[in-house]
Amino acid sequence: MFLQGRLWRAQQLSQLIVGSKVENEPSTTCAEFRPPPTFLQTSGRIIAIGDIHGDVQKAITSLKLGGVLVEDSCGRPVWCGGNTIVVQLGDVLDRGDSEIGAIILLRELDRQARLQGGAVYMLNGNHESLNVAGNFRYVTPGGFRESGLVAGLRGEALESVEKRLRARLHLYSPGGRLACELAKNPTVLIINDTVFAHGGVLPNHVKYGLERLNAEVAAWMRGAHMPDGTKSRPPYLAMGGPDSIMWNRQFGHERFPTLQQRFHACRDLDGTLRLLGARQLIVGHTPQTNGANCECNGRVWRMDVGMSKGVLDAAPQVLEIEPEDASGKSIIRLLCPPSVPRMLLPAPNLAQLRTHYPL
Repeated sequence: MFLQGRLWRAQQLSQLIVGSKVENEPSTTCAEFRPPPTFLQTSGRIIAIGDIHGDVQKAITSLKLGGVLVEDSCGRPVWCGGNTIVVQLGDVLDRGDSEIGAIILLRELDRQARLQGGAVYMLNGNHESLNVAGNFRYVTPGGFRESGLVAGLRGEALESVEKRLRARLHLYSPGGRLACELAKNPTVLIINDTVFAHGGVLPNHVKYGLERLNAEVAAWMRGAHMPDGTKSRPPYLAMGGPDSIMWNRQFGHERFPTLQQRFHACRDLDGTLRLLGARQLIVGHTPQTNGANCECNGRVWRMDVGMSKGVLDAAPQVLEIEPEDASGKSIIRLLCPPSVPRMLLPAPNLAQLRTHYPL
């Protein structure tokens, strides 16, 4: 069944090749563009999944753990989540060999989910913005090869490092085929009383306008033009610095270095949630060496468990959010693999973590 599943993903990759030629310049518009949402309401469950980083098998395991995916007799993914909404918190790209395969998986499940009243959303993380900006320093050789295949390279051309690089640049540059796909992703998504973002949301982001930021990121990725005829620029508050939504690690410290830092982080979090009328923030971005956890009295959940083989190769964990109970609060549960006691989970590769994320 595993090999049949790989065959299905290979067939989906081949469909992306149609009409894609490395020699062409990226288009300046994206056909069939769907603007990303910012605010949603649902009466169903929500499942939050952390950073995937090119590990499609861990993505499948996470989706099964969340009770939204089964595989048919041919190994093809089948949505079984009804009206559940899945939010993948960004960083599908880099560090692994099956980045586009993971995107295809999530998009196919979204198509199936919408037939049942559900949905699958991917957020844009810092690694999505890096690739659209042409920064490929975290791309694996397998990731370059996958890009080459999707761009139509074959034979000797596929073995050329230069052509694989050009292929990836073609796909991910603003207006390119994959950049246009990423432009459909929100940077921030608020569902009921829960805020989802890759790194974190601060009060100044809210005051600037989250819908505005989502639209500006999408316009930049699409290669859209501004009223004065110039190309759209990446918004600084979304992705331009350590306090931006995609890069912020203020809420991601597994252990705050000082009580003062914890106080300031929780204070900023309270300010953000108060402005949005929300109860909790769910983030990825910073790997948690001891598994998913919460801070600030349960007001922020950190869901990047480093599950990708390119990060910690940790066991997947997902967050389940049930609709509000009689008290008006969402019910939150952390879902872990049922067959593996927490104490028996593989120890995280701390040396590898420090290489990727200097702490």
